[in-house]
Amino acid sequence: MFRSLRTALLLAPILTVIASPPAARAGEIVGWGYDGYGLISNTPGGDNFTAIVVGADFGSLTDTAYALRGDGSIVAWGWDLNGQVSDAPTGTGFVGIAAGGQAAFALRGDGSIVAWGQDLYELVSGAPTEAGFTAVAAGTASAFALRADGSIAAWGAGGGLVSGTPTGGGFTAVTVGRDTAYALGVDGSIVAWGYDGHGQVSGAPTEAGFIAIAAGWDTAFALRADGSIVAWGYDDPYTALISGVPTGGGFTAVSAAGLTAFALRADGSLVAWGDDFDGLISGTPTGGGFTAIAAGLDAAYVLRASAVPEPASVAMLAFGAGAAVVAALRRRATAG
Repeated sequence: MFRSLRTALLLAPILTVIASPPAARAGEIVGWGYDGYGLISNTPGGDNFTAIVVGADFGSLTDTAYALRGDGSIVAWGWDLNGQVSDAPTGTGFVGIAAGGQAAFALRGDGSIVAWGQDLYELVSGAPTEAGFTAVAAGTASAFALRADGSIAAWGAGGGLVSGTPTGGGFTAVTVGRDTAYALGVDGSIVAWGYDGHGQVSGAPTEAGFIAIAAGWDTAFALRADGSIVAWGYDDPYTALISGVPTGGGFTAVSAAGLTAFALRADGSLVAWGDDFDGLISGTPTGGGFTAIAAGLDAAYVLRASAVPEPASVAMLAFGAGAAVVAALRRRATAG
């Protein structure tokens, strides 16, 4: 499925965090990249979507995509080996979605979690049963949920990712890379844990003041309050995921998966860098009006705002691997 051995080795999960900002804009979904399993051709139409996430299956080397409509219903398409598509919950009233390898999660309005797909490491059966959660992040073998007090619940497996989860409260976002996880403190500081083979933990910024974090393969990104991007971890020599990070400020979200990354500017335009396999860079949509991004291994998606602004009753998303929009909106809402 990947077109080279190098990319075949980069089995990156797509990790997402979900929450409920106050004024998400509904819009249409635009997808590009590889069309296996209908990842592009089966993209749902309409302009009433408020969130989109991608779950990457590291075994099959392809993706499953999920979108949340304005009424809180979920639509799924793509790879369906373990019911990731066919077992997606029906009904309305969901306020967020998250996806890892072959398991996915939806958040109800009361903060309870619905899980479906492959139950590897009890990712489905081990999901918390209580309510009151505000966000969920999913990896290949582990998952995390953020409580209203900012404490983190963890389940599954994965190289100390569960056992190393920070205790206490006050966290505002959580995201997961291949084998490394990150949490954002209320002061904008970053806590990292898990695999540190490429400095994903030890290289994390030590200062505060960040408003979002995102993680892909073995590379992570943080967004400062001025919209500038900091990157650390593995800098693939062919794709320059770190050295190629766009400079300057004014970015509002960042999403990463495998060896390709995307950032959303304040004017609603996109910038992409890294590997162009499956046309993930060369096929990036131009123009503006984009409000959210979600990166997969083979495919990527953006939400393009509807022509007429309308407040949404459900969640915006933070992507892939990352939680840029959610954390930024939450902190802005608190400040304002």
